[in-house]
Amino acid sequence: MKKIAFVTATRAEYGLLRWSIDAVQRDPELELQLIVTGAHLEPAFGETWKQIEADGYPIAAKVPMQLDVQSREGIVRSMSRCADGLAAALGLLQPDLLVVLGDRYELLPICSTATVMGIPIAHFSGGDITEGAIDNEIRNAVTMLATLHFPGVEESAQRIVRMRGSFENVWTVGEPGLEQCKRLKLLEREALSADLGLDPAKRWVSLTYHPETRGSIDKDLANVKTILDFLEAQPDVECVATRANADFGGALINTLLESRAGKRLHLYSSLGQLRFLSLLKESYFCVGNSSSGIVEAPFFGTPSLDVGNRQKGRHLCANVLHLDSAEELPQAWTQISLKRVWDTWYGDGNTSAKVVAHIKEWLNK
Repeated sequence: MKKIAFVTATRAEYGLLRWSIDAVQRDPELELQLIVTGAHLEPAFGETWKQIEADGYPIAAKVPMQLDVQSREGIVRSMSRCADGLAAALGLLQPDLLVVLGDRYELLPICSTATVMGIPIAHFSGGDITEGAIDNEIRNAVTMLATLHFPGVEESAQRIVRMRGSFENVWTVGEPGLEQCKRLKLLEREALSADLGLDPAKRWVSLTYHPETRGSIDKDLANVKTILDFLEAQPDVECVATRANADFGGALINTLLESRAGKRLHLYSSLGQLRFLSLLKESYFCVGNSSSGIVEAPFFGTPSLDVGNRQKGRHLCANVLHLDSAEELPQAWTQISLKRVWDTWYGDGNTSAKVVAHIKEWLNK
């Protein structure tokens, strides 16, 4: 059996990889090796490794990073601990292929370690563009280190081909997060209302805002404050917010959210994929700068307000309205009452079967 190792560091990343992990686990010709690191292991981010085990996937190795997101220097030191721990894990597991997704800073120590140890890399979501964060450079660096490439859309595939000068091992498979939308039995509004303590008669708003990492954290904080002020002024709105990720500046955003949490602002470290996607489907609109507002929201037709530059460069579906800053929210509010628009530009929700077929085809060569 060929050993396929997946590395995941965040709640969102695991959600995107979940069904490909599942498909590898179920394939009789493949052995799943799941390596968990980063925010998954941190109490401040909800210790989401427990959800992975609850979903039925055994963890082969845990690689603590002792995340320090209070400064850029602290993040770099955390990355060095990731490389050290991952080297030990890979030395023990000896996978035939290492699978990673996206563009977070953890991928630099993960992929450089695998490259030096001679372990081929398969990369999801290469070729995308997000101009408002350092993700672009990280994503492109991983593209150059990887052997197999699973971009979500054809435009991204063409960028990979131009970067590498080759069509070899580049397959457009659709954005993997859409498979969660399609395969999970989402909660109905009444059940979700009881679970989250929401008034089903009110308009629900989903808020996720991460640091841009390329700009000023003061601007991020101003945007979050403006969003909260505006939502609190709407008498028939309840907001559910998830804490910012482990990027530099995220802790300051979370402190602001914590100071405003109350009866009409419900704050969670992690909702889990089932509740998060159920909420996204049932929301009047979503707001912030998460990729979920760009990729998953169109699958449900949920109106999405994308604030700032973090996602700049991505294709915007018809349900997404971009705001340069949260100051534009009052004007955008008047446009939210438009009918929902469903859009499958990012894929059909059948990614995992394509991915496993391509991996096995490559391994058999």
